[in-house]
Amino acid sequence: MPKRAGSFLLQQVQTGLAYLQAPLFLNTGRIDHAFSTRLGGVSTGNLASLNTAFHVGDSDENVLKNRHIFFDYFQYDHRNLVSSIQVHGTDIEVFDKKNCGEGAYPAEKRKRCDALVTTTPGLPLSAYSADCQLIYFACLDHKPLVAIAHAGWKGTLGDIGGKVISFLEEHFSIRPEKLLAGLGPVICRSCYQVGSDVAEKFEEAGWSKKPYLESSQASVFNLDLNAINVEQLRRAGVKEYNIAINKWCTSCSPELFYSYRRDNGATGRMIGFIALSG
Repeated sequence: MPKRAGSFLLQQVQTGLAYLQAPLFLNTGRIDHAFSTRLGGVSTGNLASLNTAFHVGDSDENVLKNRHIFFDYFQYDHRNLVSSIQVHGTDIEVFDKKNCGEGAYPAEKRKRCDALVTTTPGLPLSAYSADCQLIYFACLDHKPLVAIAHAGWKGTLGDIGGKVISFLEEHFSIRPEKLLAGLGPVICRSCYQVGSDVAEKFEEAGWSKKPYLESSQASVFNLDLNAINVEQLRRAGVKEYNIAINKWCTSCSPELFYSYRRDNGATGRMIGFIALSG
């Protein structure tokens, strides 16, 4: 019986930089990836210190410096990173070398989608989070590729993980059992409370029972995005031993992570990236 894939592990550098990586991907020797923490950057105040987003009130200079610090450690040029405008949907786009650098600078034209796919070696796909879950995908069988998806409650409700897998099957002939998948840090069920309007949507979609959804008080429900995303990957055909399970809560660990919910929106963003080794 194959071993379980484990989870993302915290790595710390003498410079103060800290990040998470999954041995599931590292052990292939062909996939570069990481999820940043808030440690090791130059931003200050409620954005201290490795904020990677331009739209949260930080200076462009700070954000570019933080991105340089983070990507330089992994021997990638931050000016080449690719990202999208995240709209909390389930649209998927394919990127190649002509897209290199889209999202590297503020106000730059980008595609509007919440999942990015590439077969181009050395092209770093990135996404941002401060409670939503980033889902990493890789396949080294047939035609090597990687993908990353941003899953907040809307993306999770829309089964963005399952939609990515169906997309890879249709457009790249990837078999789900050959996929590797990893789930990044996300706000946990205990910290994530939603109202009856959101809860009803998940109930209607079949996520009405524990551990997915649980009533905590009148018209207040605890929602487990992580558990739902894991189950959606399994239902889509990804083998359990090929899923790096998340154990990190962004809200519970203020020393490591930004959290939109915990900090009432006044916070920074972590960045996750994945690339085929160039």
